[in-house]
Amino acid sequence: MFEAALDEPTPARQWLDHPPTVTAVVVSHNGARWLPHALDALLTQEHPPDAVTAVDVASTDTSPDLLATRLPHSHLVRAPSGTAFGAAVRLALGEAPRTDWLWLLHDDCAPAPDALACLLDEATAADDVAVVGPKIREWPSLRRLLEVGVTLTGTGQRDTGLETGEPDQGQHDRPRDVLAVSSAGMLVRRETWDALEGFDAALPMFCDDIDFGWRASRAGQRVRVAPSAVLFHVEAGANELRADPLVGSVRRAQRRAALFTLLSNASPAGLLWQWFRLFGGTLLRALTLLVAKAPREAVDEVAALVAVYRRPFALRAARKRRARTSTEPASRVRSLLPHAFQPYQHGIDSLAELVVAVLRPSQAESTGRRAVHAGPGHVAAVDAAPRRRLLARFPWLVVVVALLVASVVAARGLVGPGALVGGALLPAPESAYDWWRLYVERSHAVGIGSSTAAPPYVLVLALLATVTWTQAGLVVDVLMLAAVPLAALAAHRFARTILRSRWVRIWWSVTYALLLPASGAVAQGRIGTVVALVVAPLIASSCVSLLTEPRWQPGVRAGLWIAIATAFAPLTYLLTAVPLLGLSVLLRARRSRGGWAWVMLPLLIPFAICGSWMWTRALDPRVWWWEAGRADAFVGVLDPSVVQLVLGRPDGPGAAPVWVGAGLLVAGVAALVRRDRRTQVLVAWSFALVALAFAVLGAGTTFVPPARGAAPVWVGLPLVLWLAALAAAAAFAAEGGRAYLARRGFGIVKPLVAAVFASAVLAPAAAGLWWVVRGDAEPVERTAVADVPTYLAARADGGPGTLVVRGTQARGVSVEVYRGDGDRLGDESVSPQTGAAAALDQTVSDVLSNPAETDLAELAGYGIGAIYLPAPADEDIVTVLDSAPLLSPAGSPDPDSKVWTLPGADPSPVQPSSPNRPWIAAAHLAALVVTIVMAAPGRRRTTR
Repeated sequence: MFEAALDEPTPARQWLDHPPTVTAVVVSHNGARWLPHALDALLTQEHPPDAVTAVDVASTDTSPDLLATRLPHSHLVRAPSGTAFGAAVRLALGEAPRTDWLWLLHDDCAPAPDALACLLDEATAADDVAVVGPKIREWPSLRRLLEVGVTLTGTGQRDTGLETGEPDQGQHDRPRDVLAVSSAGMLVRRETWDALEGFDAALPMFCDDIDFGWRASRAGQRVRVAPSAVLFHVEAGANELRADPLVGSVRRAQRRAALFTLLSNASPAGLLWQWFRLFGGTLLRALTLLVAKAPREAVDEVAALVAVYRRPFALRAARKRRARTSTEPASRVRSLLPHAFQPYQHGIDSLAELVVAVLRPSQAESTGRRAVHAGPGHVAAVDAAPRRRLLARFPWLVVVVALLVASVVAARGLVGPGALVGGALLPAPESAYDWWRLYVERSHAVGIGSSTAAPPYVLVLALLATVTWTQAGLVVDVLMLAAVPLAALAAHRFARTILRSRWVRIWWSVTYALLLPASGAVAQGRIGTVVALVVAPLIASSCVSLLTEPRWQPGVRAGLWIAIATAFAPLTYLLTAVPLLGLSVLLRARRSRGGWAWVMLPLLIPFAICGSWMWTRALDPRVWWWEAGRADAFVGVLDPSVVQLVLGRPDGPGAAPVWVGAGLLVAGVAALVRRDRRTQVLVAWSFALVALAFAVLGAGTTFVPPARGAAPVWVGLPLVLWLAALAAAAAFAAEGGRAYLARRGFGIVKPLVAAVFASAVLAPAAAGLWWVVRGDAEPVERTAVADVPTYLAARADGGPGTLVVRGTQARGVSVEVYRGDGDRLGDESVSPQTGAAAALDQTVSDVLSNPAETDLAELAGYGIGAIYLPAPADEDIVTVLDSAPLLSPAGSPDPDSKVWTLPGADPSPVQPSSPNRPWIAAAHLAALVVTIVMAAPGRRRTTR
C-alpha cells in the first residue's frame, strides 16, 4: 500500500555492522479500522525491530484480537480505560527487553517499508542525537504533508511550518534539528527516555511529544527529523474520529496542553511575561470566537485557561521536574521556536484574504491563469498564450487602485498637520478616550453644562478609534478622504447580488462612489452623509438577502447597518423604512409565511442600539435632518431649484454642476423602454422616487435644533440615492442589451441607444474629473484647532470657560461657551437644554447692552472666565465691554480680536446630571456588540 514512499535508492549503512537494538511499542485504542494496515507496515520493515510490544487501552472493538493474531510472538499488555499514551508506553517497557532505542507507534499510523532504517541512519549519525522523527504524510491521501518536525508558537499553536494541504514534492527533505517530532513514529534513545522519565503524565494526549522534545533539548540532547523516513498518519484523535475517555473536547484538551507546555518550559526570566501574555491573549481569542459565532470554541479557550491557571502548584511542580533534568540554558531552544511575530501571521494572512475577497469577490469569473487538467500539448498552448493586460485580468482591482489614487489627488489640500475641520465637520478629539467619556459620562462639560445623552454615532466612532486610540482624528480622515473607494467597495458588494455583468457592476459601483463627492458632502464636511452613503449599499445588500431568503440573520445584519447609518444621518431610517414597510404590507397581503415579519426586524433593531435617541432625532420631523456634526454648516442658504433637485444637485460649495446628473437621468428614463427588464427597473424607480420625495420635502426649508438657531436643510443624502437608483435602473436595462438590440432592426433605435450609452458613461467620468480637479477642500480644511487663543484654551482646560461672541450689535450676535480649545465632534449634540441656553442668551444680551456687576457675576456663575471677540471685533461691542466693571482687557494673538478676563469664575459650576447614563450607555454598547455577533457570518465546522 505504501510503496510510493520509496523514491530514492537505499544508502550504504555503516551501522549495519553493529546494528543498534530497537523495541517497537504499539499503542492501540479502538483502532481496528487502521490497525491491520499499521501492523502489516510494521511487520514488513526492511530492517525489522528486535522486539515488538503492544498495549491495548480498553478497546471495545476487535483491536485486542488483531494484536494477538498479527503479533503472536510479541508481548501484549492490556491497560485500563483512561490510560494515557505515555503511561501505556511505560507499561509496555515493563514487559519488553531492554534495547538501545524505542520506536513509538500509534494504531492509526503506518510506516513506509524503509522507515525504521532511515530513522536509524539519522539516529546513528551523532552521539548526541537522542530523538528522531519521520516525515509524516496524511493517510489515506498519502501525498499531503502533515509534519516534518513540529514546534510551538508563543501563543500555544502547534506549528508545522507547512501550508494546509501542502503536497510532498521533496521541498522539506533536508534533515535538521527541530524542537520536537510527533510521538507517532518517534525513535528515542532508551537512556534518554529513562532520564527524562518519559512523557509527562500531566499531558495525557496532546503536546506530550513537544514537551518531551523541549526537555530533551534542555538536557543537552538533539532532536532531529529524518525526512527520508516516511510515515502515514490518520490523526484519529485530533480529527475526532473516535471517542476517547481521556478528553471531552479535543480543542479544550489541546489548548490546555499547549498552555501547560509553554508555562512549564518557559525560562524563569520570561515566565511572568508568558503568564500575562497567555492570559490576555486567550481572553481576546475567546472574544474573537464569540464574534465569529463559535461559542463552543470560545468556552474551550476559557475553560483551558482556567484549568491551567487554577492549579499553580501543579505548574510549579512541573517546572521543578524540568529544572532537575535541564543542563543547558533556555537560549538553546530559542532557535527552535518560531519567531515572536509568527503567531500573528495567520491573522494578517486572514485579513489579506478578506481584502482580496473584497477586491476580487467573484472567483468564478476570474480571467487570470490557473492550473487545468489537460494533456501536455494543451499545457504548452496555454503557456504560449500572450498575457492579457492587467485591466482585463483584474478590472475591479485596477478600478479600486485608480479611485485610491484619485482620492489622494483630490485630498491634496487636506494633507498635513492639524485636524480636518470646516463646514459641518468639527475637529476630532485628541483620543478615543474623549469619545468614550462623552458617551458614558453623567454630565458633559460642554458650554454651560449638559446632561443630554450623546448620540449613538459617538459610540461607533469610539469603537473605531479604539484601534488607533491616541489618533482619533485618523478615523475621521479615513472616513472623509477615503470615502470614494470605501463607497465603491460597498457598492460593488451590493452590485454582485443584483447584477450579473462584470462591467455593468463596475460601472454602477464607480458611478455610485463618485456621486458622493459630486454632491459636495465631502467638501462641506457632511460626515453624516458620507458614512450613510458608504453604508447604504450594505443595507441594500442585506435587504436583498432578506427578501431572497427570509431568515433572522439577514434581518439582523440589515438592522445593524441601518442603525449605524441612522446614527450618522437620521433620515436614513425613513429612507429605508418606507420601502420596507411597503414590502411588508405586500408580503402580508400575499400571505407570505413569516416573510413579512422578518422584513420588519431591521426596523426594530435600531431602537435597541440607539435607544431613546431614535424618538428624539430619527422620528422627530423637526430634527431628522440634523446629521452628525454641526446643524448649520455655515455655507449660506441652501435652496435648490426644481431643476437642480431633479438633476441631483443639493446646492452649496463643492456640489458639481447640474449637467453632471443629466446623463444619469436620461439613462434612467431610457431604462423604462426595456419591457423584459421592467420589473427590476420599476423597483429601482420606486426607490428613486421615494428618495426624490424626501429631497423635495426638505429642500429650501430650515430646522431648529435644540438651543440653536435655525439651520438650512441639507438634502444631499436623498439626492445621491435618487441618482444612484436611476443608475441602477440603467444598469438593469444594460444587462443583456447586446442580445436585445440584435433582435431589433437598425432603424432609429441603435443611434438612440448609443446616445444613452454615451450619456451614462460620461456622467461618472465628468463627476470624477470635476472632483479631482476641484479637490475636497473648501470649506473643509486642515488646520490647527484654534477657536480661542491658546492661553485661554489652556486656562479653560478643567477650569473656567470662554464666552465667544461673533457678530455685531447692529445685525445681532451669536454666542458659544468653549471649554478648552473648543467643541469637538460629538459635542454639538450634547448642548445645554433650551431653557438654560435662553437664560445665558439673556444674560449676554444684558452684558452687551448695559453691563452691570450683577450681570457679570451671573456670567461667572456659569463658569465663564473670559470673553473673546474673534477678528474682526465689532467696535460697538468693544466700547461696551471696555467700560464694563470687573472685566480686564487681555492680550490677543490677532490685533483685530479682543479678549477680556472675568475674575471669580466658578471653575466647576453645578451641572445637570443623569445618574443612570453610564448604565444606559453600557446597555446600548451591549446591544451593539450582540447585534454584531449575531450578524457576523458563522464558522463552518468540518471534520475529516
